[in-house]
Amino acid sequence: MHVGLIAQGGAGWAGGSEYVRNLARAIRATGEPARITLFCGEPQRPEWEKHEAHFDSVVTVPVRKKRGILQRFRAQNKDFTRAVTGSGVEFLYPFTYDNDYNVGVSLPIGDIGCRWAAWIPDFQHRHLPQLFTQKEIGKRDRGIQAVVAEAKKVVMSSESAATDFRNFYPAHSAKAEVLRFATFPDANWYEPFEAENLDWLPKRYFVVCNQFWSHKNHALVFKALEILAARGIRPMVVCTGALVDFRQPEHTEGLLQQMHRAGVGAQVMLLGLVPRRLQIEIIRRSLAVVQPSLFEGWSTVVEDARVLGKPTLLSDLAVHLEQNPPGARFFPGSDAEELANLLEEAWSNFSPGPNSVAEVNAREWADARIVEVGREMLRIIRK
Repeated sequence: MHVGLIAQGGAGWAGGSEYVRNLARAIRATGEPARITLFCGEPQRPEWEKHEAHFDSVVTVPVRKKRGILQRFRAQNKDFTRAVTGSGVEFLYPFTYDNDYNVGVSLPIGDIGCRWAAWIPDFQHRHLPQLFTQKEIGKRDRGIQAVVAEAKKVVMSSESAATDFRNFYPAHSAKAEVLRFATFPDANWYEPFEAENLDWLPKRYFVVCNQFWSHKNHALVFKALEILAARGIRPMVVCTGALVDFRQPEHTEGLLQQMHRAGVGAQVMLLGLVPRRLQIEIIRRSLAVVQPSLFEGWSTVVEDARVLGKPTLLSDLAVHLEQNPPGARFFPGSDAEELANLLEEAWSNFSPGPNSVAEVNAREWADARIVEVGREMLRIIRK
């Protein structure tokens, strides 16, 4: 079997690139003979060079500067189709409602010479429309409608998203497939970290690994810290993730003002984007992972915590309840008091990592899970 995977994400969406990289690893883990080719747009290629070992070959797709919609369809889809047919892949995944930014493909996709399936990460714009302009909402709705109408199968990352899909697109509900992805750890994640001295990290801290987008709900964490400060409790919180919300550029500035006005600025470390292995080490050494998000399709950081054996404090989203990692504690995403209570309890009772026993158990689970995901992906391909 010759499978093509389309590069997603990048610096602005780390979850997209992790999704594709882990799919390649999962297919490999099944032991079934399969050739895997990555299709990567020219602008993204530098970001993917470090991941090339996961693929048998990489096809760089020319992405021309934007022109009219008709010109883009005629020219760029032709370029992409030529790349696909020249590669010999039999199945291609994942197409989304926006394939222009990464591989320069306009909808409809048309005949590209192989079978393919679509992926809809989530329906955030339907649940949190206040975070989008009407133009953005319209673009997503049109894109999803177009790719859903054309696709034979539409893959979601959770049953929660699949339920949304069936409700929003009942005429296409039979196309729905659920593939719950997982984090597949590198062996060196469980080894001593030697890349740099981390004495600058606090001895005890919680970690939040989210982009600073408004729906990631950092404000709730800072409010919980303010509540705890009034009780004389001052835990440390380390934050990783890009510090820019492209939809609301003023959002990070507002968070900084909230943090310092509440007098908790000295308790928060904002690291921005960090290398993946450093992020993993920061999670390992933490007391727990805090995920306060108001919306997720399937949380990568929750899966990271799972394979590292870390306890989690999670907002009670339906998808977080579906993920339900061992040791999870849940709180309403609007209830800073409840989060403060959970943080206080964990600050008193949890120990910093790494926890070797928990990591051994988590690693065994991950070794089994990667094969399950790979087999499920192959089942969808054959179906």
